[in-house]
Order: sequence, then structure tokens, then C-alpha cells
Amino acid sequence: MASSSSSSSSSHFSSEVKSLHVFPSFHGPDVRRGFLSHLHDLFARKEITIFKDQEIERGHTIGSELVKAIREARLSIVLLSKNYASSSWCLDELVEILKCREAQGQIVMPIFYDVDPSSVRKQSGDFGIAFEKTCEGETEEVKQRWVEALTCVATIAGEHSRNWTDEAAMVEKLSTDVSNKLRLEEIKKEFRECDVDQNGFITAAELRYVLTKDGGEFTDEQVRDIIRVADVDGDGQINYDEFAKFRTLVMADEDAASEKLSTDILNKLRVEDMKEEFRKYDVDKNGFITEAELRYVMTKDGGKVTDEEVDEIIRKADVDGDGQINYDEFAKFTIAKLMKKLRWFESLPQMLHCRGRKRKKLRNYLRV
Repeated sequence: MASSSSSSSSSHFSSEVKSLHVFPSFHGPDVRRGFLSHLHDLFARKEITIFKDQEIERGHTIGSELVKAIREARLSIVLLSKNYASSSWCLDELVEILKCREAQGQIVMPIFYDVDPSSVRKQSGDFGIAFEKTCEGETEEVKQRWVEALTCVATIAGEHSRNWTDEAAMVEKLSTDVSNKLRLEEIKKEFRECDVDQNGFITAAELRYVLTKDGGEFTDEQVRDIIRVADVDGDGQINYDEFAKFRTLVMADEDAASEKLSTDILNKLRVEDMKEEFRKYDVDKNGFITEAELRYVMTKDGGKVTDEEVDEIIRKADVDGDGQINYDEFAKFTIAKLMKKLRWFESLPQMLHCRGRKRKKLRNYLRV
């Protein structure tokens, strides 16, 4: 919501950093203009952030910025096309992605784009020819590292473009799969946050603490109601399976209400307040917020923000990819931030206050 002080306006963006969802590894000439651009559009509609590398200068090996992006992503998509292995850059990305899969459980989704998984696994056919050419002049250690990475990724379940006659339908399914996987990861994260003592169960005391520690207004009765509704086995606490089913149902309710909630927020926010907030960041009044302007406003009253954080904010809010934020992008970013904050706290009371047949239907669903 629009703030009235410059110090509070600097926090307008701060909670949105470090929120990269997807890192894509791909050979640009094969997929960037068609398949990947369609994927970007669908992800933007689903509010899934994807790393964009257009401004990164490519060299022989991947740099620290890409390594950082891979490690911070919650999910990596590996677009294995015919010429993927012709790039040592792509192969090094793949090695780093699989390290993250092994070390931190990062989700990896391969897409075999007009190439057979067996060609990737065995480094054979045209794919293998491109790979062997890339390996020329490399040490045996480097080649073996790449071989192991390609063999591994080829065994991970993924989509195969040759199984689809309609590429648009394939991209739609992929975006839905990514959304579902990210949603599941979010549920797991929420459960860990609520399970304060990490014993695999959420008690009423733990739930009350988590819901109220940041100023949330939940009564003891509401907390008990949550436990009663979600606690299928009746042991007075919530295990992960119970929590996952409960949150999945709440999220479904959120999606159905998403458009209405967005409209409600727009109605609550005065347009002039939003424009005034935008003007605070648009220092030169040219209709755009640049990285330099964003950094200036966020730090002029003593606030601390890194260049990486500023860059990430721009990347997330900048829908058209021109490196700056216009008013429409600013408004959408603000609304999305408010919706993210409100959904958990607004949906739960709606779910908890159902009575009679609705309550019975909810409990029957959770028992399935």
C-alpha cells in the first residue's frame, strides 16, 4: 500500500528480493525466439519469475553471477536441444544445476526438444557429434564431468517435444507442472516454518506462535479451529500429509478468488496514492524507474541494499524486459506484493468459518 514517508517507501521493494523461481539452461539459437519466449509469457501470467541472461557476456566458462542464480533458483529447466552440447557454457551450467539437485534438493525438469533422451544419455547421433567437438582441447576430467552430467539428466523424467503435435499445449502443461512443483515446495517450506521444534508435527502452540509472531491477529479459537479441521487422525496436532492437503485446498480457494482479490485491492488503493508512490522513485520524472533511481531512494535515508538486490527487484518488476519499471509494471508489482501478503491471512478465516455441510465436505476431502 502507498506509504507516506521516504523511509517506509524504501521498504516497498525490500521484502521481494531473493525470489527467483526458475533457472533455464538452454542453447539460445535453438529455442530462445520460439519455445522459450512462449514459456516466458506463460510464466509471467502465473507470476513465476525466471532468470534472464540477455545482458550477461558469455565466455568460455560460466561466471559467478550465473552460479549464484542457479543456486538461488528453486527449480531448473534444462532445455536439451540438438545443439545444447555444442556449448561448454551450457554443459557447465548443467554440472552446476545437478550439484544443486544433489546438495539442496533443487527440482530439475529436463525437456528433450527435438532430441532423443538416449542420444543425450549416450552422447550419440548429431548430439554426440556436437558434444565431441566441444570436448576438443578439454581435459579428460572436464569431459568426464560433462559425460556424467548428461547421463544423469537424461534419466530424469521430463517432457519430450516429439510426443506433442501441439507445442503450445506442451508449453501450457510445462508451465502448469512448474507451478504445481513450486507450490508443493512452498507447502513444504510453510510446514517447516510452522513445525517449530522440527519433530514432524504442528501443535496448537506452534501454530499460534507462527500466525501471531509478526502481528497477525488470530484468536485461540481460530487456531483451535485450524487444528480441528486439518487434524484428520484426531491426535490434536497436524502432520505433513494433513497440512499439505489443507494448504492445497486453501490455495485452490485462493486461485478462484485471485481475480476478485486483485480487484478489491485496486478499489482499496486510491489511484493518486499509487501514482504518488511511483513519483517518489521516478526521480527524473520521465515515467520510468531505473536501477540508479531505485538504489538512490532505497538508500538516501540510511537504508541498506546491495546491487544484487536492486537488480533482482528490477528483474522481477520489469515485465517488458527494457531494464526499467514503468507505471503499469509498478502498479502490478505493488498489487502482487499485497496479494501475496493477504492470501494466507484472508483465506484461512473463510475456510475456518464454514459450517454444517460445508465443514463436513471439507473434512471428507481431507480424509481422501
